[in-house]
Amino acid sequence: MKQKLADWRITIQFKWTCFLSLAIFIVFGLFATLVYTSVNQALLRSEENNVRDTIAAVDSRFNVYRAPLTKEQVQQRLAPRFNQKTLEQSGHGQFVTGDPEKFYHDSLSKQLARGDLAIVLYDVKGHPLFKAGQIDANFTDVTKITFKKEYDGRPSYLETTVPIHSSRTNKVIGYVKINDGLRSYHRAFQELNRRIILVIVFAVLLSLFLGYILTQPLVRRINQVNRTIDEINEDPDSQARIPKQRSNDEITDLVDRFNKMLDRMQEYTNQQKEFVEDVSHELRTPVAVIEGHLKLLQRWGKDDPQVLDESINASVSEVSRMKKLIQEMLDLTRAEQIEINYTKEVTEANETLEQAYNDFVMLHPDFKINFDDTVPPHTMVQIYRNHLMQILVILMDNAIKYSKDRKEMNLSASTADGMLMIAVQDFGVGLSQKDLQRIFNRFYRVDKARSRESGGNGLGLSIAKKIIEMYKGSITAESAVGSGTIFRVNLPLVKK
Repeated sequence: MKQKLADWRITIQFKWTCFLSLAIFIVFGLFATLVYTSVNQALLRSEENNVRDTIAAVDSRFNVYRAPLTKEQVQQRLAPRFNQKTLEQSGHGQFVTGDPEKFYHDSLSKQLARGDLAIVLYDVKGHPLFKAGQIDANFTDVTKITFKKEYDGRPSYLETTVPIHSSRTNKVIGYVKINDGLRSYHRAFQELNRRIILVIVFAVLLSLFLGYILTQPLVRRINQVNRTIDEINEDPDSQARIPKQRSNDEITDLVDRFNKMLDRMQEYTNQQKEFVEDVSHELRTPVAVIEGHLKLLQRWGKDDPQVLDESINASVSEVSRMKKLIQEMLDLTRAEQIEINYTKEVTEANETLEQAYNDFVMLHPDFKINFDDTVPPHTMVQIYRNHLMQILVILMDNAIKYSKDRKEMNLSASTADGMLMIAVQDFGVGLSQKDLQRIFNRFYRVDKARSRESGGNGLGLSIAKKIIEMYKGSITAESAVGSGTIFRVNLPLVKK
């Protein structure tokens, strides 16, 4: 059973629909509760005000008397048209009963016309003198307006007993007991409850609908991501990408990053294939050469000093080339670890540039090397010194190799916008736009035959680019066939 529950899949659409529906319903519930409470308080205040107004009307009717109230005074002030036949005897005295609408002919009738109010008038001893409506005529202690007989959290009626004071002597001349049956209050709440129930049902349905609608765009985008991933899993070389939307939100940012990640993965895959092909090709040639010479020596060449000497020299040359290739591959691998080991290293740019210039002037006296240095003295650049020297050697060595007709090279350095800007320009054969886009790829060589003759493996520019990027710099190339090439390097200076 537990395993079945664990394997039960709950979709994100279902979760978000329930979550949004619950959130909407809670907000509506809080709002409805607030409205319900406010209406309840407003209605109760209205009923209390009606009771107070009735008390004030009765008090204003009888406070003109000096002596305690009598049955005749009450009859005269409340029901002057009634005769003695309408009076009934009780165990405590005489009081009037009957339809209130027949004797409320003045302002007091405005308070009692609703039919919710009932009233009893007492003398100073608590004997009832007058009764109207459904009310207990027994005298009770003087109280404030009190809610009585609560049920379902709501009051059944309001009741109070207050004294009537003479406005002339300020003495108590009687009492009045008023009961409000709250019929209007209960009718209003019955209607409110019916409406609330209807609105709750509507709110539940609406919240479910809105929750479903609001989750649709999210689910749609997730399904697009899943479909794209499935296509790429089926075909790793697939160019499938997640369609872009016009919306500008977090999902769009996720889609953009995911597509960029796929592009980089595709690029790495292509480079890896090219890398494997080029490495196998580069190693196959020297291995085949060495194997051929060894077989030659094994058969009969070891007895011929000339053949033995040629085979040994050729094998040593191929072994040296393989050694250089392996070293460059190690350099490329180490360049990817710069961010971990060398990011805090700094170098004085002037001294390193001067040394690179002097070394190449000494090694290539037949070349004219122009050096334009406008870098301020003691300028510190954010790079390990050996790595800066390695970049300069790679670029200047390439300029020497591919400048066969015009043996001239320009080296310039300057600073601007917190960057050290280095330019290496040759006047060799130049590059086409197609080659220019690929010269930083591993093992890429424009002319493989000439590169092999000059000892190149097509890794130098890849190593330089990787080192520069690890130090948050940039390298670009500009070229035209027959007009030479210029490489521009930007490296960040040390912030003061």
